[in-house]
Amino acid sequence: MKFIISADDTGAAKEVVCNKGTDTSKQDAKQPTSITNFFTEPDATLKSRIVHLLSFNYQYIIATRLGGHVSVYDLNEEVEQEEKYKLLHDFELPVADDDKPIALAKIEILDSIIVAFESSKIFLIHIDDKFKFKPLEIQLPEYKPISAFTVNPEAENIIALGGKEHDLQIIQIFNKKINSTIFKKKNYEKEFQSTVIFKAKNVKNDHLDLRVPIWITNILFCKNNGNPGYKLITSTRYGQVRLYDTNEGKKPRKDYPVSQKPIVTLSFANEEQTELIITDTHSLMAKYTLEKIDEEAFKTNSASAGDIIRPVPKLLGKFTGGNTGATFAVQVYENIVAFAGLDRYLRVFDLESREILAKVYVGVEVSSLLILDDEDEDDEETKKRKREEEEDDEDLWNQLDTKKKTTSI
Repeated sequence: MKFIISADDTGAAKEVVCNKGTDTSKQDAKQPTSITNFFTEPDATLKSRIVHLLSFNYQYIIATRLGGHVSVYDLNEEVEQEEKYKLLHDFELPVADDDKPIALAKIEILDSIIVAFESSKIFLIHIDDKFKFKPLEIQLPEYKPISAFTVNPEAENIIALGGKEHDLQIIQIFNKKINSTIFKKKNYEKEFQSTVIFKAKNVKNDHLDLRVPIWITNILFCKNNGNPGYKLITSTRYGQVRLYDTNEGKKPRKDYPVSQKPIVTLSFANEEQTELIITDTHSLMAKYTLEKIDEEAFKTNSASAGDIIRPVPKLLGKFTGGNTGATFAVQVYENIVAFAGLDRYLRVFDLESREILAKVYVGVEVSSLLILDDEDEDDEETKKRKREEEEDDEDLWNQLDTKKKTTSI
């Protein structure tokens, strides 16, 4: 298995190669094949940390950094070690030094990426092999701080965003009929006009008739299979998971209090999008189902209203591996899920059974990770045996070829 994890302490990143069964907390267990530093700074004098990592078209790894840098690295594996993950280009975006990137996403139809910042500044960058494209800032209808941003995978001209006291909005940023050829035309910038197509409304007041605060931390678009409208799931700083269907109104159709801590990440756990993986700022790493609801899972007590019982998606189980502190980096890949965060461990689990497959101390705090390969690498003995088998096969074919030529003569 191969992973890239951000090394927040150094501003670089690390490649972690390990097999299933690796556990650095046990001396007699398997140890990682390698842990190597890569992804040097665009400017060696800086220590700007990586916030997001993205694999782009199997050619590049793209990273956002604090300070407005978007760095593009070569993903070619057939190179010498010193040339591995070579920095190919660095885009410097016109943002304030303290303006943090909150999302990095692909827009495949445009061969582009989109980067969103807390300030609501959003930049589209067309990626080609010359890296001469000037990042395009997309003007939004309003500029309020955001902490969550996503692109609709079924309609990449549609985005959703939200933040602290900035309720969910769905925005169209370009006409769905255009593709990457648009960048060959003059004045292509005019094709990128943003329009708000949905504004959510807050849930009703609480049991004390007080307004419920808004602070969105994550947004997921759900599959809609060509139906009109949009379905979305959000998480909040107040531990809530909310389900929206734009066909059913502006308020969330479901509002579940999942955690008493701020929710940090929200991911789908299956293709059907009926299961969620949630992490929070404490130690929660858990899987929930939206198909079964536990009607009495969340209980609180109010002096005025007495016991308050609210339904919550059924907990399918927690991913347990001794983790402590916030988990900022989560990726689901095929049948595995990887976690990393403040406690400096990379943990890999089987997605279905939640069995821990690998536990690697990486020595740095992690804010992002990327799974490059979920297959185990062969050890030296296995590699040697395979080379010998290949050589034997080659000798056999050579003998047969020689015999065939002799017979024909």
